[in-house]
Amino acid sequence: MIRCEEEAFHILDAALGAADAEADAVLLSTDQNISRFANSNLHQNMSEISAELTLRVIVDGAMGVASTTVFDADELARTAELAREAARHSDPLQHFTGLYRGNDAAPLLTTSHEDVMRVTPADKARALKAMFDRGRAHGVHFAGSFATAMSSAACANTHGVRRFSEFSRSEGVVIAIKGSESGFATNISRHLVDIGALGEEATLKATLAEEHIEDLEPGTFDVILEPPATAEVIEWLNMISFTGQSYDDGSSFFVGNVGKRLLGANCTMTDDALDESFMPFPFDLEGLPKRNVAIIEAGIPRTPAVDKAYADRLGFVPTATGWSLGGDHGSSLHTVIAGGDATREELIASTKLGIWVTRFNYVNGLLEPKSALMTGTTRDGTFLIRDGRVAARLPNLRWTQSMVEAYANIEALTSERRAVGAWYNEFGGTLAPIMKVRGWHFTGKQSSSS
Repeated sequence: MIRCEEEAFHILDAALGAADAEADAVLLSTDQNISRFANSNLHQNMSEISAELTLRVIVDGAMGVASTTVFDADELARTAELAREAARHSDPLQHFTGLYRGNDAAPLLTTSHEDVMRVTPADKARALKAMFDRGRAHGVHFAGSFATAMSSAACANTHGVRRFSEFSRSEGVVIAIKGSESGFATNISRHLVDIGALGEEATLKATLAEEHIEDLEPGTFDVILEPPATAEVIEWLNMISFTGQSYDDGSSFFVGNVGKRLLGANCTMTDDALDESFMPFPFDLEGLPKRNVAIIEAGIPRTPAVDKAYADRLGFVPTATGWSLGGDHGSSLHTVIAGGDATREELIASTKLGIWVTRFNYVNGLLEPKSALMTGTTRDGTFLIRDGRVAARLPNLRWTQSMVEAYANIEALTSERRAVGAWYNEFGGTLAPIMKVRGWHFTGKQSSSS
């Protein structure tokens, strides 16, 4: 892993010198370890150290990108030629005014912590064994993963921009299984996550109301969504609604609605990498300093997440959300959903007839992107709420729901929020409260063969 700022900038400067054009470059380096477990047995421990450089060049207003994992002069020259060749075969970017030149100071944030740096695979194995032992007392066994990583990110461009940061990441994913029932818990943090606490939470979801199992006819119900369920929806919104590309092609529900009240007044989503209790990070990979950007503010769409190229093309201000040079064109990798003043217990007590959902599975967000119509199933803990209490466990249920409609019908939010990761996002995640939504459309139950 490249932990030396001087070494990182030496490699980046060599790549920019080989570009022989306006250019920027990113160098990502990671030392990561993941411990996977099933049936309450640790069955895989994998460690990997890797580094990759991505170089982007601008030739006659067109963009070309190439990557390499070898950093000697000959390979950097070859990578630069590949990027130039790609640019020569690309169309000029519309209204593009060039790469970022501001070089404003990035915020000073604490992005790495000693507890992640110092944990060993043996330490993680001991913590998992303690969790397994506690689970056996409840007749529960566990599956999941416990991951830690120390990484560095450096970026630079031919206009003098230079950024470097080290950052830690820890993630726990726990599924508790008891017979045919299961429960789920997850968390991400710059600190070391408490895997034992996640085991306790998953165990509760696997054993809650285990003596009371009911079925349910399709219909429209109030729903209480835990943060993992909401985070799954946000992953899709980051593809079909929040990006400059989806705005440009007309498929995002932001089109024609920026500045207009579309969702509930209690729906606010920001891209916020400045909150040090979440997943802080000081800059995006184009070198722009991170700031708190309102994506949706009190139900009003404000801006898609746009990199410099799409900001120029669409007439928005860059949102410092460029995480892939020439790739995703901007994405909210630090999505923070504002909380309310309720507790989980109050949400349950206020529900006459509803469904409490731990997480979603098999989600398809491409049914109708303009209204963010999605379908999926519930998983690992679905509960019937009747007269303000948990009355029974339910099978996994299928649903089909417009998220524009759902987020216009948010009834209440908890003050407590949970950070949830995503497989593609090494920088951040989603910070979400528990959410109560009126009128969620359940269409059936998941078949046993699914």
